[in-house]
Amino acid sequence: MSFEKATGYISKLQLNSTEEIEINQNDIVVFVGPNNSGKSQSLKDIYTLSSKKMPTIVISDIMINKTPGSLSPLLKSVSSGSDQGKYTNYSLLGRGLNYFEYSDESFFNDTYYGEFRDLFVANLDTAARLTICNPPNNINRNESKQHPIHYAAFDSKHRKWLSSNFKKAFGVEVTPNTHYGATIPLCIGEPVNLNAEYEDEQQRSEAFATILDTYIQVQKQGDGIKSFTGILLYLMLDHYCTYLIDEPESFLHPPQARIMGQIIGDTLRNNQQAFISTHSEDFIKGLLEVCPQRIKIVRITRAADTNSFSILSNDRFAEVWNDPLLKYSNIMSSLFHKSVVLCESDSDCKMYSIIDNYIKQTEGKYSESLFIHCGGKHRMAKIAFALHALKIDVRLIPDIDILDDEKVFKGIVVEYGIDWSTIQSDYNIIVSNLHSPKEKINRNDVKTTINRELDASASQELSNLEIGAIRKSISIVSKWDTLKSSGRSAIPAGAASLAFNRMEEVLRSNGIYIVPVGELEGFVKEVGGHGPDWVNKVLETYPDISNEVYTKIRHFVGGINL
Repeated sequence: MSFEKATGYISKLQLNSTEEIEINQNDIVVFVGPNNSGKSQSLKDIYTLSSKKMPTIVISDIMINKTPGSLSPLLKSVSSGSDQGKYTNYSLLGRGLNYFEYSDESFFNDTYYGEFRDLFVANLDTAARLTICNPPNNINRNESKQHPIHYAAFDSKHRKWLSSNFKKAFGVEVTPNTHYGATIPLCIGEPVNLNAEYEDEQQRSEAFATILDTYIQVQKQGDGIKSFTGILLYLMLDHYCTYLIDEPESFLHPPQARIMGQIIGDTLRNNQQAFISTHSEDFIKGLLEVCPQRIKIVRITRAADTNSFSILSNDRFAEVWNDPLLKYSNIMSSLFHKSVVLCESDSDCKMYSIIDNYIKQTEGKYSESLFIHCGGKHRMAKIAFALHALKIDVRLIPDIDILDDEKVFKGIVVEYGIDWSTIQSDYNIIVSNLHSPKEKINRNDVKTTINRELDASASQELSNLEIGAIRKSISIVSKWDTLKSSGRSAIPAGAASLAFNRMEEVLRSNGIYIVPVGELEGFVKEVGGHGPDWVNKVLETYPDISNEVYTKIRHFVGGINL
């Protein structure tokens, strides 16, 4: 008989779409997606299937990889056991498990974990996390531990780990109060240091208990503290091979959700895996900060009763996360929206999202689209690539001068699945026909302007106004500046205009919406300026989005069909 501990891990998920996902032993699989898409149900299905094959909803089956070994040493590591003659009874957190001579053979012949599921799989749904914080009955120090708090109460390694991680989120430590009486509550407060002289250790112990009695207890706190502590208590137990954690960010503020992501990523050993459902960008960022190479994202969407899945593997996710712009952007929020709109700047995002929200409100709906700024045109294709990898519906709104850089424009076009050769001819026609009213400098015009400014005053020094006039006379106006300020109206009639119409039709049908007035500011000419200040000024001047001044931009955003 082998005296190695039996271990195992989930190596494959079979989805109700017949797709399969290969899982590594140390993967942290994160289920994301819009509301009611099947994230939490996926965890319930995995937990059910870990025991035996049963009808499920989102995950239709799993494959478990078991390594050679015996259940006996694993059971002995969590419980002292009680000899019942034909079998030995072990207690796992208050639940009895019976080990027979034939248990090992039956276990390894079973495709699933069977009755030993809870020895390998920790199911951390919300209810489990909240109730696990209730004080367990006190036990003798050498008794089998019936509860995670027993481990913290009678083992300094577990106690220090629990307290230090609790402090990361709440700024104060936690101590198991073994002197409380019949139960062992977790007390919140600074570690007790007794510096006074005592007659004996009994008196010291009584003083210690008196101080702890004044501390608040975890189970009497809000759900945020209880949920956070509950996860810590389960993570503290290292015999689990697989953790199922449903919305770990529940009841937590964003910074605490991020800390929880960091703790989970730091704590899970290389032979432990986790399946997590989440709505929190902060939680995901916490995970990514400590173990991006272990993360596998599974995005679930749902139409009627049919689920769709898209997987971003460990390598692809690490590649996205290593890009500084993506790392510090809100791109992770896209995982929880139905569609994403990529814009060049933050001010573009603000105005277009306001218009989209207004349109949705007038239709009795709410917007489920996220607007993300790319920091300019050059990043658009890369961000679209990252989002397309998750099969997110990505629309793109570039200013019309995107046509200025063929390489950048082509990169976007190709990323959206458009064959460049299908629009290249039209693109060339447009570019070759563009012109500016002042592409060249006329020598005589410059001479006339300079002489006029010099003769206008007897002053020995030129004024700023005169300098400006002279500079203007020797400045050319790029055809691209003209196009950006005037929009498609700057495209000459005839062949170029027809070419733009054809090209625009292809682009729009694939999710690319060139700003027809050139740039955002061209939609509301009544207000001058540029960027964030312009957006604020427009909204202050025309606070009612139904005002006719917004007619053009409402029509444009409405045409994106978000």
